[in-house]
Amino acid sequence: MAVWTVKAGQQGEREERLLKHGLLGGGWEALSDLAGVSSRDDLAGRYLEAYPEASSRTRANYVGQLWSLLRRMERGELVVMRVKSAGTFAIGEISGDYEYRTDLGEDVRHVRPVKWLREDVPPDAFDQDLLYSFGAFLTFGQVQRQKAEERVRAALAVEVGSSSMLPVKLSPSEDDDADAGQAPDVEQIGLEQVRQLVTQRFAGHDLTDLVADVLRAQGFTGVSTSPPGADRGVDILAGHGPLGLDAPRLAVQVKTGQAGVNEFRQLRGTMADFRAEHGLLVAWSGFKGTVKVESRPSHFTVRLWDAEDLLREIFANYDDMSSRIRGRLGLKRVWAAADPADD
Repeated sequence: MAVWTVKAGQQGEREERLLKHGLLGGGWEALSDLAGVSSRDDLAGRYLEAYPEASSRTRANYVGQLWSLLRRMERGELVVMRVKSAGTFAIGEISGDYEYRTDLGEDVRHVRPVKWLREDVPPDAFDQDLLYSFGAFLTFGQVQRQKAEERVRAALAVEVGSSSMLPVKLSPSEDDDADAGQAPDVEQIGLEQVRQLVTQRFAGHDLTDLVADVLRAQGFTGVSTSPPGADRGVDILAGHGPLGLDAPRLAVQVKTGQAGVNEFRQLRGTMADFRAEHGLLVAWSGFKGTVKVESRPSHFTVRLWDAEDLLREIFANYDDMSSRIRGRLGLKRVWAAADPADD
């Protein structure tokens, strides 16, 4: 059976509603109910009428995606969606036919019901070629990889922090041309490649050293890291001023796996113990449970970073990081044009 990849918006703006209501879908608010569409040509005509100014490339792109949503997807097929807010992936099974909704906002109109099986699958549960496919620009796209269904179902069984979560090779797979018809999201693919590199080169306590170097580049002073082992609930302490004693002071907890409400509450206690005004919880494999909801009242005192957040801070501060860490990272800047068809 097919495996489909789904995007929940550029910044994940639809993911909460899609997960809560058991759906996959997108907007196209100018298009009305498509349940009566009889053919792809009929769909193309309706799209042209609704979006007459769209380029032929954009029109072909979205007509193909909508046709997949309407007719190609089948019940029981797997769906993989990046949960950007948690740094994880959700995996589900398509459970119903096309529906047109008007109750969930203009960006969630054309949908299919989905039974979400897991929402906390870490990126390391997937092989690199699958992550490449999940990085396509398309709102909906079929994953054209060998044994895709078998490998995605295997990812469902991966427990966070288990020995099954091993770093995978960065080299391209034999199937790298399999998704040639799906325009790749170059930025997302670059993030995945660097994430895998960091996973390999900064395992264990080395991830703490990487975070500490980012904080120094951001202007924190007196940055100190706990040695490997017992850390009294804090991995990094940092402040401002010549000696790092001035406010705002920061307490940091770094997890190579996932973090949940227990780790968040522990960090809050650590902040009080060390009299730190601010806290930072870094979870390389993302966040689980309701930690995002529980952390909301602490918006002005605590920040949560998953792998993507840390990578973006690395990119933003790379020139000011130490030569030692930059040498281990070995990154270079690459510029690419934005895809006008991206939603």
